[in-house]
Amino acid sequence: MNINTKWADHCAPDLRTLKGKTVIVRADWNMPVVDGIVTDTSRFDVSVNFLEHLSAAGAKIVLLTHFGEKGESLLPVANHVTAKLPFITFTPSFDFNELKKIAGELSEGKGILLENVRLFKGETDNLTTLAESFASLGDVFINDAFSVAHRAHASVVGIPEYKPSYFGPTFEREISNLTRALTPTTPALLIVGGAKISTKLALIKQYLDQGVKVFVGGAMVHNIWKEQGIEIGTSLYDDKYRLPEGFKNNPLLVTPVDVVLSTGDIVDTTAIPKDGIVVDCGPKTAELVASIVAMSNTVIANGPLGLYEKGWLKGSETILTNLSQAKVTSYIGGGDTVSVANSLHLLDKFSFVSLGGGAMLDFLASGTLPGIDAVTK
Repeated sequence: MNINTKWADHCAPDLRTLKGKTVIVRADWNMPVVDGIVTDTSRFDVSVNFLEHLSAAGAKIVLLTHFGEKGESLLPVANHVTAKLPFITFTPSFDFNELKKIAGELSEGKGILLENVRLFKGETDNLTTLAESFASLGDVFINDAFSVAHRAHASVVGIPEYKPSYFGPTFEREISNLTRALTPTTPALLIVGGAKISTKLALIKQYLDQGVKVFVGGAMVHNIWKEQGIEIGTSLYDDKYRLPEGFKNNPLLVTPVDVVLSTGDIVDTTAIPKDGIVVDCGPKTAELVASIVAMSNTVIANGPLGLYEKGWLKGSETILTNLSQAKVTSYIGGGDTVSVANSLHLLDKFSFVSLGGGAMLDFLASGTLPGIDAVTK
């Protein structure tokens, strides 16, 4: 693995050295479930090879993951996991005395999957007692969940306080690739979308300061237009946020030249009606972005360019399709972006597809994450 040297010493050790040891693995199996069935298994699939090798090496495995946003049980995910990895057993107990007993009685090569970690009191607050309890279940901690490494949660940053800690192969792959994207080969382009520009301003500034062109789409561009005096109608924008001085007129900043309204009409950006609602970027914009991509060596894309949840996907689909065909080094990430690319069967057409949405953004903005610092310190 071509990983940055400052993190190389923290990659998972030779698995043969873990024979007979209990290894706590933090995965991210927060996957979509419909009617009790996991509908997108990509986050699980990347873990399978590592866990099978860990089992074959004779390690005992304690698996941690979160799931959902409303405190749901992990059961539907657990059913998928145990069907694919029969050496894993789901143990939905919150009693650490019981969990320690079960973990202590594991045979080599066997493992347990705990209930959704966010159902344990203190997970999101990084409660010291919970982190210590998680850590008490094993000998070694391996964080293989890059996509939650921007969260200062007990199962992410707390456990390394108590156990020797390493990055798993999925985590390594993310760091290795995204480190290269931190300082892209120019000319380069960042394509960024989503709802609130305040959450992505640090990322945008990081690239503008490097001389990288930045195309801003999605609802976040409405803030830029509002401050530039461009009519946005009744389109969504962050009314509590103001852009930094000089940002809105940066010559490297690129915004859509035409848009799709909620009525389906396509108009130039300068012709948005006062009662109009912008829901996507238009075909001229897709052509503009394609022309910039064609002149670039590196392109990074994260975030939907239209009102994704309402089905306005055309802008994102066209721009991702064009990007997949371009002869550039391409990095894409963000749940919605990856979902669109997956629906178009394009995932293997990009140089790297990150499974980290917010984690990818935060890493590219700052060069590290709480979950990285917890392991390396």
